[in-house]
Amino acid sequence: MLEERRRRLAALLRPELPGLVEEMTREIRRAVPEYGRPLDDAHAGVLRERVQYAVKLFVDLLEHSQPARTDAERVFRGVGRAEGHSGRTLDQLHAALRVGGRVAWRRVARVEQQRSLPAVDVSWLADRLFVFLDELAGVAVRGYREVQAQASDAGRGMRRRLLQLMLNRPGASVSAVADLARTIGWTVPEQCALVAIDAEPSGHLRPDPVLGPDVLADLREPEPCLLLPGPVTSDRLQRLSAAFHGARVAVGPTVPVAEAPASLRWARQALRLVADGVLPDVPVTVCAEHWSTLWLLSDPALLKQVTKRRLTPLNGFPPKQRARLAGTLFAWLQAQGNVQEAATKLRVHPRTVRYRMRQIEDAFGGDLHDPAARFEIEAALRALDLLGIGY
Repeated sequence: MLEERRRRLAALLRPELPGLVEEMTREIRRAVPEYGRPLDDAHAGVLRERVQYAVKLFVDLLEHSQPARTDAERVFRGVGRAEGHSGRTLDQLHAALRVGGRVAWRRVARVEQQRSLPAVDVSWLADRLFVFLDELAGVAVRGYREVQAQASDAGRGMRRRLLQLMLNRPGASVSAVADLARTIGWTVPEQCALVAIDAEPSGHLRPDPVLGPDVLADLREPEPCLLLPGPVTSDRLQRLSAAFHGARVAVGPTVPVAEAPASLRWARQALRLVADGVLPDVPVTVCAEHWSTLWLLSDPALLKQVTKRRLTPLNGFPPKQRARLAGTLFAWLQAQGNVQEAATKLRVHPRTVRYRMRQIEDAFGGDLHDPAARFEIEAALRALDLLGIGY
């Protein structure tokens, strides 16, 4: 019974197809402004071909219960992709399908009157028509979204390339950066700050953090980073924290664009110090708030050499006494030689500080009175204190 209905209705509709194609094409161009703009013969022919293919496919589906769908899916995915490339929206694509559906149903109604179709046939035909339109829309939308995703990926890729160009050592030429920036519609700022992001756990990294179109991002592991134009505002810091909730983020100093690699280097150094427990583990670490720590700990090998050179006089004391003397010397240097203040800091009697300082002065000799040596001694002791390492 169903097969007989399929064949009968398909036979009734096939003679209507040529006129239906023309009417449907005309109505789509009239009702949807984007399709109604003046078209050359080639573009007008493409629209008519699409309509012709769709109405013929519908009738073929009526006649055959299991037709091959591979070609149809390819064609309408291609329609969606073409719409994406043309710059039209999904609303316009859906509007064209709705107009086509209304025109098709008017033609069905005319056939119903002319041939006195039973109500059950008309109801079944209506159901098939609207299912068909939904399927067409679904396939076309997939093609459209493929184009949008590819365009988005391409745009992100070009923005990543621009960021890497600005971070390359030796630096890229100003003209190369300007040319690529112009291609993607990005304005090269006078200043920028680089942001380093801890890639663990990587699930916290969003592909497109909502930080604004002026932000360049490369969120690929192992060392994701961002470029923020201009001085970093408090609002930008809050958005950073929200965009990468759960991941460690460090903001480097604001520098001229040509010095972007240095900003990123400091930001990554800050992340390492957070991971080591030297800097506080907060959502966003701002390098500008930790300059002395970053500077003192920027070169472990150099720090080792300074420590060896300037603190060697303490090696002549037993370990426990050496630790007490190092702590006393550090407190005394911080207090700029004020014994009372150093004693308060150490929670000992001032006589204890004076006694220990006599031992220290005997060991260090004139170094404590040499400004350069004294500076390096304090820097070495401060660095060891930051690292939580006793001498």
